[in-house]
Amino acid sequence: METTEPPPAETVSKTAAAPVLDTQNVLWYFGALAGTGASFAVVAQVSGAARGLWILLASLAFIAAYALAATLLIRSGWLIPGGVIAATAVTFVPLAVAAFEVLVGLASGNPAPTSESIVAVEEQQPPVAHGFDWHGFSLAVATVAAGLAVYWLTRYSYVFLWVAIATLLVVELFVPAVDSSPSTETRVDVLFGTGLAFVAIGLYADWRAARREAFWWHLVGLWALTLGFSYHVAVHSSPGWIFVVAAGIVALGLSIELRRASFAFFGLLGIYSPFVHYSDDWFGNLGIAFALAVLGFAILAVGISVQQSGGRLSGRLARPAV
Repeated sequence: METTEPPPAETVSKTAAAPVLDTQNVLWYFGALAGTGASFAVVAQVSGAARGLWILLASLAFIAAYALAATLLIRSGWLIPGGVIAATAVTFVPLAVAAFEVLVGLASGNPAPTSESIVAVEEQQPPVAHGFDWHGFSLAVATVAAGLAVYWLTRYSYVFLWVAIATLLVVELFVPAVDSSPSTETRVDVLFGTGLAFVAIGLYADWRAARREAFWWHLVGLWALTLGFSYHVAVHSSPGWIFVVAAGIVALGLSIELRRASFAFFGLLGIYSPFVHYSDDWFGNLGIAFALAVLGFAILAVGISVQQSGGRLSGRLARPAV
């Protein structure tokens, strides 16, 4: 019986569209993000005398350079680094739009922070913003549109990290358009509802077998839910912890069904944190260590059970790829 040798690891990493947690992928993602941070630092050094024009030109230059590099890499078969660079180029879009709005007189102020402006903010109380911030809203909308365009061109799912974050900002910035003076609780409730909507989008993407795209909606949505739960726990104390435990159990169950490590992480966080919170009151200083050890071994046992069950308990909510 003839067998075929698997392709070398470096060939798989070069051509596969699915990133894995190996050295080269870590280097690609970290390098792209570090390069973007350095590029922002370069833009921030532009003279304040003509910040609108020159920041616009600098931002467009970086976008063009990133687009060219991404195109060359993708056409050469380097799908992952090319996709990462294309996705990180989206981060320059709000800066370019802000500079354009300043240039044409639609907005005032500096579109990019400088060391002088940062010191000025630190030395005085920042003003409290009231009403609908159309300027920030337009930047977030432009980022979403640019991210969707990049995905349409590259089909690389990492761009949905920026799309999801910008969409979250769009929703939050739109709140004052409905409620001119929204309270903190209102904003947190909107954040919580948006998180639920993002998880729902991710579940639909899972059902459509778009697991890579779904991951970023799940990640941002679960973080939004975690922040919402954290606020309500701090305000409402015990009832909030009960909801945290319930949400953790639901998330852990979904992690088994969907084979999602992100759900498992947030689910365990929801189950573990209330137990740690109350263990000191229930068991005292010595008992808390024993209680946490018991909980840890119980979680380990659940992991063994899930492993033994194999495919019998998972994958029923995700439609297979066609």
